[in-house]
Amino acid sequence: MENVKWLLLRLKAYWLLVLLSLVGSVLEAGGTAGVSLVVKSLVDRVFFLKEGEELVFTILKLMAFVLVAQLGSFTVSFFSNLYTEREMQRLREEAFIRLLRVDYSVFLRVPPGEFLSKMLSDMNLYRNLIGSYSIKIIREPFSVLFLVGVLLYRDWLLTLLMLFLLPVLTLAVRYFGGKRGKHVRRSQEGYADISDKVFSSFGGFESIRSLGAERRFQGIFSELNRRLFYSSFKSELYFAINSVFNYTFGYSAVAMVILYGGYRVVEGALTAGDFISYITALVFLQRPLVETQKGIMELRASLPVLERIRELLSLPEEKEGRLELGGPIKDIKASGLVVRVNGQELIRDVSIEISRGEKVGIMGETGSGKSSFLKVLAGLLPYEGSLRINGVELKDINRTCLRSRVQYLSQEPFVYPGTVRENLLISRSNATDEELWEALRLACCDFVKDLEQWVSHRTLSGGERQRLALARVFLRDADLLLLDEVTSALDAKKEEEVLENLLSFFRGSTVILVAHRFSNIRRCDRVFVFGEGTPVFEGKPKEAIDFFLQRP
Repeated sequence: MENVKWLLLRLKAYWLLVLLSLVGSVLEAGGTAGVSLVVKSLVDRVFFLKEGEELVFTILKLMAFVLVAQLGSFTVSFFSNLYTEREMQRLREEAFIRLLRVDYSVFLRVPPGEFLSKMLSDMNLYRNLIGSYSIKIIREPFSVLFLVGVLLYRDWLLTLLMLFLLPVLTLAVRYFGGKRGKHVRRSQEGYADISDKVFSSFGGFESIRSLGAERRFQGIFSELNRRLFYSSFKSELYFAINSVFNYTFGYSAVAMVILYGGYRVVEGALTAGDFISYITALVFLQRPLVETQKGIMELRASLPVLERIRELLSLPEEKEGRLELGGPIKDIKASGLVVRVNGQELIRDVSIEISRGEKVGIMGETGSGKSSFLKVLAGLLPYEGSLRINGVELKDINRTCLRSRVQYLSQEPFVYPGTVRENLLISRSNATDEELWEALRLACCDFVKDLEQWVSHRTLSGGERQRLALARVFLRDADLLLLDEVTSALDAKKEEEVLENLLSFFRGSTVILVAHRFSNIRRCDRVFVFGEGTPVFEGKPKEAIDFFLQRP
């Protein structure tokens, strides 16, 4: 019941569109019932009583009811598809914004690929729920009600054989099918584009968060979402127009048959019994009865998806601190730092002090807690114990303030499917072309020939992805620079050049560098060796390397 209430509250935002859909349902039902009434009148007054002067007037009434019914059908299709697409546009955007703002620990509990797959699947089911099953329940009962009223009023119902002119319908199918097919393809491309961007955003979640680029990604997604809305809506619009054409043409064909057959009956060429073969209202009643039953069944079967959609929209957001740093980062002090994720202890009893301007290296075996420590400093992972920056507990610091002073580059280089310019502007949206080219030079991105060059995770090598990600770093000042294996895919020559540029560019900043390569470690002032989630050695680079090599 709570899920149904939630759905009704969401659809309340489109109450006018829903009301217009209901009006269309009444028009469609009334028009359909009117057709059966006119047919009865046609048989009684024209076929049996031979009132030829009534024939044209009856045919006009018939066409009027047909037009009313098709106007109602179009109204239902138009407004129901409009509120469905509006709701899907709104829901996709709300879900994406929620994912951009969700607490990072959520992604450690649920694999992003599985999480996204479930999200997209549920979105599709939700669309069917509000755009197909619910519409059946809105539309068909009115037809049932009106046609049952005719049955009660007349006692018996008439049906007509309708003749369709197949060649004309074939041309209509080709025309409307081609138009709709074009927009269906655009919709599919839109879904694929959004899926690609969302998957890529998950891959670069840490970079997006640490760069404070959520708003920029929200803008990109909103534009893609808007295009998808228009292509999807136009596809459904052509479907509705085609449906109206088919029904109107079909009833026109029936009208012509009645007009021709009616004159034959008046002239005595045919008998009424030869002309009437089925009971109209009973045939009309069959489809809405079946569709109503199917709609209720499908609606009930799909209700569980609402719970999953609600869970998605209620994922916990990142906790926001309220305190400001009040100046450049001068010192970092960790005391008894512990990090637990899914019951596993990643960091334990870490106590470290780092002063402004220090170049600190962290090395250790895989899984020793090096990367987790950087993620804590970047404000991504929750922690126990104390971690203070300028004497302020990190969890209490405003995240916007923190990320304006801290740059974090993860060991998974993030490349967004788009141009080089778009990838660099993630870091600083107002950067000039000269600044972009300078950043590319400092990061040794010699593979970039044009800022409009298209790049993606698939088109670049591991080293090229790392260098493009590093170029973003040169576009922003930072008091604290956190680097996690950022040159692991570079050759020795490129690595030497990039490290030189980094340390020169950020000479006055604090740099904490996680690396396995000794060439990186030797450039540091001080080095910590991590083991089993805690520092086991602190000293000069040569001493730390010797200690690491001698460990069992």
